[in-house]
Amino acid sequence: MKKAILALAFLFTFSIFLGASWAATDQQAWVQETDSSLKFTYIEAIIHVKIKNNNDHVEYFKISQQYYQTTPPINWTLKWTSPAAVKMAKYINTDGDYGWPIQAGQTKEVSFKVVAQSPSGGSLAIEPAYIVRNGSIPNQFWPLLNEPGLTATWFFPNEIEYLNPNLDLQLWRGKICFWIENVDTTGPRVQGIVRAPIVPIDSKLVYSNPKVTYLDDELPWADTAAWDVTLYPGQQKHYSYTYQWPENATSSSTGKYKSPSVSTKSNAQNTTTVPTAGTGVPYALFAVGAIIVGSGVAYAKLFR
Repeated sequence: MKKAILALAFLFTFSIFLGASWAATDQQAWVQETDSSLKFTYIEAIIHVKIKNNNDHVEYFKISQQYYQTTPPINWTLKWTSPAAVKMAKYINTDGDYGWPIQAGQTKEVSFKVVAQSPSGGSLAIEPAYIVRNGSIPNQFWPLLNEPGLTATWFFPNEIEYLNPNLDLQLWRGKICFWIENVDTTGPRVQGIVRAPIVPIDSKLVYSNPKVTYLDDELPWADTAAWDVTLYPGQQKHYSYTYQWPENATSSSTGKYKSPSVSTKSNAQNTTTVPTAGTGVPYALFAVGAIIVGSGVAYAKLFR
């Protein structure tokens, strides 16, 4: 399942990393798949954000549930907000968007929960989905092909600062879970890599259950959780994880939108995600990412 919060001020939409072309630096090619035996059957997320209004008048930010590049397309239902959200004047989601006012100079903290729905509004258990890759490379690699497994979605937590520079995102924390199922009930067991569906850039993975097999370093500025999985026909497995931005919980962003830093993660980090009482608990199942909304920032490898 590569890529729901950001629009006008916080459009949560999943923009997916779809690697179909050669990567300039590592010469890695991604071949588009036809389908997947492993699909997401339930996803949810609890998101907590802290935002400051640096303007001299009231500003608004909102949630808008969009999730593209999945098969079939996934929609999101807003289950609850804290504090209570108000309906916004303009909307992207067909059911309307909800958000919050922030007074001049005010810092507001909000939490909310979204649940994934099928295109018909029903359960993903009825219409399982997975993140797809755009584009394709003709199969000129016969007879051997790399199998990278399920991909992830990446987004910039402080995208809201690009949409409105007066809004300073100071904290983003996502407690995410998902169920994945081997929908092939007749074939043999399947094995492969499953990456965290939603991965914020320049963020820290502070919790995972089960413990990640490794942190994918495909993007040096993203700790992409990855698990080596084996599922028998019809079998389901549950995964949960928590990301936090910025990496230092006590730090604040600059109030200006920035593209990801290109600092690196050491290989030693690939084994450091250990659940503790202070790093969160399993929350019901995943959901949430943000999209690039008409930007001139360099998304070349991230978003295709």
